[in-house]
Amino acid sequence: MRSHLLRFAALAAALATFGAMSAPSAAAQTVEDEKARIARLQDAVLAPCCYTQPVSRHQSEIAVKMRLEIARWVAEGKSDEAILSAYVERYGAKVLVDPRTRPSWWMPLIPWTALIMGTVLCLWLTARWQAGPVPAPVGVPDLAQLPDFDEDE
Repeated sequence: MRSHLLRFAALAAALATFGAMSAPSAAAQTVEDEKARIARLQDAVLAPCCYTQPVSRHQSEIAVKMRLEIARWVAEGKSDEAILSAYVERYGAKVLVDPRTRPSWWMPLIPWTALIMGTVLCLWLTARWQAGPVPAPVGVPDLAQLPDFDEDE
């Protein structure tokens, strides 16, 4: 009987130790999931002061407040839809980052292409201007050597 109690106690101790070891990893996993969710929500909402950058990157006072508010709401257990709809009610649908409105991969190339082409044009015009006058083609008589014709004759 006593050996059964010792075995049960050893089993209970092993289970308690294993449970204690796995509990921090589960808690750490939950914290990591929560951080990822907060980051995803902060990237999904634009700063309402200018609507150009997500709250996660913008440095305005309202963006800082929104980051703290999102973290608090996630800790309280609000759903993503509830958080986003709260911001839509407060600032309108314009506050949401819509992936369909992001420019295509080639859109940032347009200004760079225009800059390069403009630079090449300026260099070409400068080289042409510094080259001096274009010499007269061979075979064309010099105007100074032509006789002067009067209409009176």
